[in-house]
Amino acid sequence: MHISFVLIALAFVAAVLSYPAEQDTAAETAQARAPSGPARPRPLVEGDCIDNDLALLRLSKELSPHSAISCLGSPLQQANAHRYWGIQFGKNASVVVYPTSTKDVSLAIQAANASPKGKDFAFVCGAHSMINASTASGFVLDLSWLNKSRVVPNFDVDGEKLTAVEYEGGSDWLGVQKATNGSGFTAVGARMSTVGVGGFSTGGGIGFLAGAYGYATDRLRAMEIVLMSGQTVYATKTNAYSDLFWALQGGSGQFAIVTKFYQEAAPEPDGKTMRILLYFAVGYFPASQANPTVDLAPRTLLTALRFGNPNDLSQKDYATTFADLLKGVETTEPPSIYQFSYSDATLLVDPFFPEGFRRGFYGPRTSNITISYLEQITAQFKSWVAGVLRNGDTPNSAVFVLQYMFPGLNGNLPKSNDATGWPHADAGHQTLFSPGYSKASTDELTLKDTAIFNQITHQHQATVGGFISDYPNYISPDSTGRQVWGDNVARLIRIKQKYDPLCRIHNGKVFATATCRARGFANVFA
Repeated sequence: MHISFVLIALAFVAAVLSYPAEQDTAAETAQARAPSGPARPRPLVEGDCIDNDLALLRLSKELSPHSAISCLGSPLQQANAHRYWGIQFGKNASVVVYPTSTKDVSLAIQAANASPKGKDFAFVCGAHSMINASTASGFVLDLSWLNKSRVVPNFDVDGEKLTAVEYEGGSDWLGVQKATNGSGFTAVGARMSTVGVGGFSTGGGIGFLAGAYGYATDRLRAMEIVLMSGQTVYATKTNAYSDLFWALQGGSGQFAIVTKFYQEAAPEPDGKTMRILLYFAVGYFPASQANPTVDLAPRTLLTALRFGNPNDLSQKDYATTFADLLKGVETTEPPSIYQFSYSDATLLVDPFFPEGFRRGFYGPRTSNITISYLEQITAQFKSWVAGVLRNGDTPNSAVFVLQYMFPGLNGNLPKSNDATGWPHADAGHQTLFSPGYSKASTDELTLKDTAIFNQITHQHQATVGGFISDYPNYISPDSTGRQVWGDNVARLIRIKQKYDPLCRIHNGKVFATATCRARGFANVFA
């Protein structure tokens, strides 16, 4: 197997649930339009969709001045429809609301509950969902303006003092990294700068630091949450909303909207302790890095990240560090070595996954890696590429990646599979099939081959070990609830019924509550 090799050195510098009914009488409309008291600054309103919608008209008078309401066809609505990482998931919503505070989120939810446009409702953070969970044709709550982050020393949670990283629900990981850089603390975050914190944190949260400090979802200590009634609550592992906290630890965003996360801070990497991350990838790569657009074909790439300190002369050099890794590996090119600050780490992967394409991000986990498994995966990737090319399409930046995960995640795994909504007491090496292409006619082939990739990994896992749950953030369209959430599905269904009794959150993978079943949205069953 011919493998190209890339070395990347990271040099570190320093509940009452009741909904307002729809109201459309002439008297109530006139009352909503009538001025009351001194004029106050109003949010931006684009378009005229509020004119005949009492709930939106009221919302336009209540939102904070820096927020916005954008109607179908208006600039901000169009910006929302076109910011989805997989372009096939963008929809033209009748109205998009951009809140800038938790109160705004609460008001917007109440408006969605009362507006006819709110019958198809969704909320979006980073717009990286690959299962249509964050788009709707009716009312979309775009949290991207709710994006502040900070380090909170002496954060008190359930009587315990710790340092936390607070990030609002619409932040992306580049923003969080900028807020923590140089503070001595950081959060376990995504490996792409544009990934949103919301789906990442409630769907597992695997990043560069996961091997050392565990998944982001396990490091959550508190959350500020707006329920689908509009009520704002504060949830921890032990308070009155501990069941909701449990569900949001890997159960995904099907329960409520988190407006603030409090993740226990990890030490900001300083290079004193060397760590190594290893990725095996087979992708649609060029023959030479010197000519990145020439002679593209399926090729393998080995990427190793060395967390080191260039000022520490006692550390081994690159060749010595990776000598054992390179034994027996035939490479087509000498290693390429890059060095940059950890503060730029979230920018590392961005060029591999450019925007503007139809995309997917899917993959189960496995507890053991064998040569025969890698050969099967490589053959399947080549088969998919051949099918894409036969369709007259191009597999732009498509890749299958296998991330080696340090056994036990350095002691940071849950003690049992029912400790959080996502059962992951056992760590697995993470697979990822990320197709990238342009034509809608390639969708069918990609969905079929995604299922084959998953089957290869699931069958391989069955031969090397016991049950390893799929990673929620890489859930595939064909994945069953039990493959991801195991025996926790029934409890997750009960919690969704409690906190979202009318099934207002009903896009993507939807837990099968009685209401969601009755409305035809349920697809995750116990």
